[in-house]
Amino acid sequence: MIKSFIPRVAAVNDLSGFGRVSLTEATPILSAMGVETCPLPTAVLSTHTYKFQDYTFCDLTDEMEKILDHWKSLDIKFDAVCTGYMASARQIDILSDFIQEKKLEGSLAVIDPVLGDNVLADAETVYYDRMNDLLLAMRRFVGLADVITPNLTEACLLLDEKYPEDYITEEELKDMMVRLSRLGPKGVAVTSVMTDSSRMSVGVYDKNTGEAKLLDCGYIDRPFHGTGDIFAAVLTGALVHGKTVIDAAQIAVDFVKAAIAETMKYPDIKIEYGVVFEKILSKFFSDFK
Repeated sequence: MIKSFIPRVAAVNDLSGFGRVSLTEATPILSAMGVETCPLPTAVLSTHTYKFQDYTFCDLTDEMEKILDHWKSLDIKFDAVCTGYMASARQIDILSDFIQEKKLEGSLAVIDPVLGDNVLADAETVYYDRMNDLLLAMRRFVGLADVITPNLTEACLLLDEKYPEDYITEEELKDMMVRLSRLGPKGVAVTSVMTDSSRMSVGVYDKNTGEAKLLDCGYIDRPFHGTGDIFAAVLTGALVHGKTVIDAAQIAVDFVKAAIAETMKYPDIKIEYGVVFEKILSKFFSDFK
């Protein structure tokens, strides 16, 4: 892996003008962690798509190729590439070429396989008809990753199996993470896992050591939009600072919990506005600067 005085990360995700999500979360978080962040938007939206109506959407597939060509001409080195929302299988193909080139230079690849969340149904009937090309491309894409961060729904989709009808046990989660690692990544972190009626967890697995851990996220009975993007950003920032995947996942869980606690101080903030992470950034990540 490249060791820069100031780590540099290419952050590939959508850019939503309103609503804390994707690049509007990753950029300030990585910067607060002492990481130079180079955003590569896959799309620009007026807002994200959760609960908002009549949002605008501009696909940037063609522009992505131009941006990457320019970066290549400048011979920019990256400590890591982290990816989130991909608008199409073509975007995944474009990023696959970029990641393969950067990995030859020593870059780390962190892939959040964004496909959906909280689907309590058969993945095939819900997703395959409208997302088949993207899903198939994503299954190939995660093979390029050093670390992947799917939520439980996405983990099931990648493995082509049904979403659990009940709570998932620690052993079942470890088995799932081991099977996900066989797709290619050395590290796996599965988010949004209900292990009982009052506990949300993140499972994390390090293929190099064989170690698996269940990280307690606590539980509040309401959704918190954008926490998956926050988790992936913090994990990436910790990894480029030399943390192990398990330690990086713990840091990410701790930050998400702190951001949720801060958000709960403001009960009038709508769910779709995201979590209030701004006020805790400088204090939480002071050791990373």
